Amino acid sequence: MRIGDLTIFVERKNIKNLHLRVGRTGKVSLTAPLFVSVGEIEKFAASKYAWIRKNLLAAKAEDYLDFIHGGCVTVFGERLIVVFGAKKDECKEGKLYLKCPPQEGEKHAAAALKKLLVKKIESRLPVWEEKTGLHASAFSVRDMKTRWGTCNIRTGKICFSLQLIKKPEECLDYIIVHELGHLINRWHDKRFYNYLRYNFPDYERVRKILKE
Repeated sequence: MRIGDLTIFVERKNIKNLHLRVGRTGKVSLTAPLFVSVGEIEKFAASKYAWIRKNLLAAKAEDYLDFIHGGCVTVFGERLIVVFGAKKDECKEGKLYLKCPPQEGEKHAAAALKKLLVKKIESRLPVWEEKTGLHASAFSVRDMKTRWGTCNIRTGKICFSLQLIKKPEECLDYIIVHELGHLINRWHDKRFYNYLRYNFPDYERVRKILKE
């Protein structure tokens, strides 16, 4: 759908309300209920034009493809100094040690940070599986730009965004609980949010951190 100079990707789902999202890569997505007409969708999108432009500028201002900024990297909400040319990749004492030279920092850092995130998920996922009684068949990590996590309800596999490495650990916990919930409920309906409140009462506060 085109609204002025904007391209909006529209998807229809069995939901009750219209939802608009500006992804971190600048993709504008609109999810609409099955019963809403095209005219109503266009009217809604047009009414949000200024909001969309504002959020597109914010997405452009921060390049989420880069991990290293000025010799620092964010790991679970903590700013770490990057040290190149180390004997091995490791994170300790407020520093991220990388085996590579500076010119290979971006690519190498992504691989090193993925290992850190995988290790953290391996320790946290069983905790929440035991608490919720829900169990993923497997998990993976990908550098997703528009979602923090996804759940394949057919296979039971959960995929986490590599970008979670930048957020505080409680954000990872929230995404784990969120995606586990989709194993039994595909929709974000009342039943799903009751599940969240029961298992992760502070989810609204943590969700705001993810949106910052």
